[in-house]
Amino acid sequence: MQTVSSGGALRLPFRFQQPRAGNESDLRFLERRWTPRTVFMDVGAPDCALALKAATYVERVYAIDVSGHFVHNLLAPVNLRLVLCDGVRIPVPDGCVDLAWSGAFTGHLHADDLREHLRNVLRILAPGGQYVCSTPRIPQAMTQAGFSAVRGYAGGWRVPLRFASHIVGVK
Repeated sequence: MQTVSSGGALRLPFRFQQPRAGNESDLRFLERRWTPRTVFMDVGAPDCALALKAATYVERVYAIDVSGHFVHNLLAPVNLRLVLCDGVRIPVPDGCVDLAWSGAFTGHLHADDLREHLRNVLRILAPGGQYVCSTPRIPQAMTQAGFSAVRGYAGGWRVPLRFASHIVGVK
């Protein structure tokens, strides 16, 4: 809900730091995959900026907060669900997410936690759903977790995995 300040200008309904510049390339890559019916999940949302932006495009957004910071500091739109968890065991309903994003979050996980995280994301993805991240070590782990295809992209172009800035795992 937007409120009117004393100056008469509208104030946005959230309180947190400004998004980092690095989010722009991620946003451009992801927004090509969004439709009004997409259910999107942002795992380890560093500042919730991407989740808030996605909420203006898609049907529903799950912002997975691993720090506990945003659950109390964010006034979210009705289609954005804030979920507080460790990022490994994710309490989101099975088979409901079309597109999941984790950025570099997976790069901070121990190998055992990464395997469990990927199994949980696979459980959450709808048939044909995609998991996008930007961690170089993830392709082999995605394949081992049961993703049917793993592809690399640089910008909008499909490239060999070793040159990829974005890795996409398909359920």
